[in-house]
Amino acid sequence: VKKGRGEVTSRDGQKRRTRRALVEAAGRLLAEGAHPSVAEVADAAEISRRTAYRYFPSAEQLVVEAALEATRHGMELSIDAGGPDEPVTARMDRLVVALHAMTGENEKLLRQIIRYTVTRDPIEPGVPPRPSRRLEYVERAVAPLEGRIDDAALARLTHGLAAVIGIESTIVLRDICGLGPDEVLEVQRWSAQALITAGTSQPKDNPVA
Repeated sequence: VKKGRGEVTSRDGQKRRTRRALVEAAGRLLAEGAHPSVAEVADAAEISRRTAYRYFPSAEQLVVEAALEATRHGMELSIDAGGPDEPVTARMDRLVVALHAMTGENEKLLRQIIRYTVTRDPIEPGVPPRPSRRLEYVERAVAPLEGRIDDAALARLTHGLAAVIGIESTIVLRDICGLGPDEVLEVQRWSAQALITAGTSQPKDNPVA
């Protein structure tokens, strides 16, 4: 039986809320001067320890996640800084610029996240091993497109945009392509705009050939 978009979204949303609740609980404990274990964070978040260990096998990963979670508010403010009727291209461009700056300021932590998760299998079916902050930021930026293009097209665009920004994109453009910071940002901004143009060029209900 094919499941509806609402059912899938609800299930995915619960998984994201579980992960975020653990990270936020870790942040609160750290702010109090504690050095919490995964079990202690689970108790503080009122989530089962078994579930917590599925999401975060080590306290070290939770600490890194809590540190990066502190950047969320600033990222969301950047995305929403424009007027209510501005184009998605402007919302996405601000996200690219803000994420580029955040990546430069937190590169060591971001590389640690890669190390923690690159060899991990999915936590459970449908739950990837990495946090979903970047995906959530992109979803927020392109939210005005909901209803204007097909759900499948919007999902494809969202995933494509997530692939061309952030730490992995920066590593490729700098370490492999040899670009400097300004050039990295230029390519990321161009890539995002090109994807939005391509992703919104198909009329609704007209599948890609």
